[in-house]
Amino acid sequence: MKFTNIGGATAILEHRGKRMLFDPWLDDGIFHGSWFHWPPAAAEIQDLGRFDYVYISHIHEDHCSAGTIRHINRDAEIIIMDRQPNFVAQFLKANDFNFDKVHLVPPRKGMQLSDDLFVDMIEADPANEMAYLVDSSIVICWDGHVIFNANDCQPHAAGVAYLKERYPRIDLALLPYSGGSGYPSCYVNLSDGQKQAEKDRILKQRTAGFVENTRQIDPRYVLPFADQYVVGGSRSHLNRYVSHGSCPGVVASQVEQAGLGDRLLLLNSGQTFDLESAAKHPPEPYRMFSEDDRDRYIADHLADKPYDHERVMFARSVPVERLMQHARQRLWDVQTRRQTFPQWRLVLDCTDSRRRFVIDLQAEGVQETDFEATVPEPFLRMSGSDTLMIMLLMGHVSWNIADAALFLDYERRPNTYDPSIYVLLNFLRL
Repeated sequence: MKFTNIGGATAILEHRGKRMLFDPWLDDGIFHGSWFHWPPAAAEIQDLGRFDYVYISHIHEDHCSAGTIRHINRDAEIIIMDRQPNFVAQFLKANDFNFDKVHLVPPRKGMQLSDDLFVDMIEADPANEMAYLVDSSIVICWDGHVIFNANDCQPHAAGVAYLKERYPRIDLALLPYSGGSGYPSCYVNLSDGQKQAEKDRILKQRTAGFVENTRQIDPRYVLPFADQYVVGGSRSHLNRYVSHGSCPGVVASQVEQAGLGDRLLLLNSGQTFDLESAAKHPPEPYRMFSEDDRDRYIADHLADKPYDHERVMFARSVPVERLMQHARQRLWDVQTRRQTFPQWRLVLDCTDSRRRFVIDLQAEGVQETDFEATVPEPFLRMSGSDTLMIMLLMGHVSWNIADAALFLDYERRPNTYDPSIYVLLNFLRL
């Protein structure tokens, strides 16, 4: 059995002439022009040939890119988790990706795909509402070999317990080691020094989680996986404070200190590892990339890339206040259904027209105030161009993706993380 790293969460598993692709993303400029591969991917989808199986963990574009999927042979069998609503199944249908066979695999039950291939699914942590709604991890039992691909899913206690009981011997675990969001990069209530300190704290916490998950799952080999990207364009200077490492190799020192160094597998993009012989092809050393390497790459190739919302400008006649009212009503309906009314205000600043809208999450409606008006705490303020705000309210750009793309500036006072606010924010749309 051979495993080939491509980049991000995209990889290829091969056994006895059969090939399985993980999470197809090989076209750059996803997330509305913001995300690019880092470290750079050594291949394009056209270079990779045919596939027998394609596993898609979830709907986010760095795992499920239409620009990549359109090049995959239609007789490949698609593997996704059986869930409702099933965003990946809806995506495939909406894009007319008419693959011959789509396997909906029930979590913690699994499915036999062939005589020698069984796959199982483990759901994301139920405590993380956004991840639980969309994400999945997969266990692949192929002719006696067991591979666990967690992709973006941070292993959680119940999932790990199931994994250890059902699959006590895992040959290769692909585990998350990092993560990325607009915090602390985009938070103007933090100084540069505070952003750096928060970045270091979060990255250390996540790499420590990688080590602990390795210890708990106890695989023969472990590879730091997924979350390999950089934001280009006019917001690319904020990469310096994003809480993910300059490359997967950032886990090495903590893994070594934990006495697990003999299990750590680091592969360059395009490099293959043979699980039987433990040989790498090509037999080259792993290349560590620094933040300086990343910054030079951005300056040389990505800094001038425009985002989708920078390519157009809506007319001033677009009734932003009406869009805001309709989006607020939808959010209020969701809050009423959930009986969730946090003591926070959402403040939305349209920077071109200098218009400010305030939403009290404990009261119906939205108010427009003076652009410089003081807002009582606690509040989360988000600011962006008028075009970006209109796209967000229309649902063309999701608040979650705008956050990952570093499109918005935030001010959070007090600087306290309440996950329910960010979950609710995604319902503020038409």
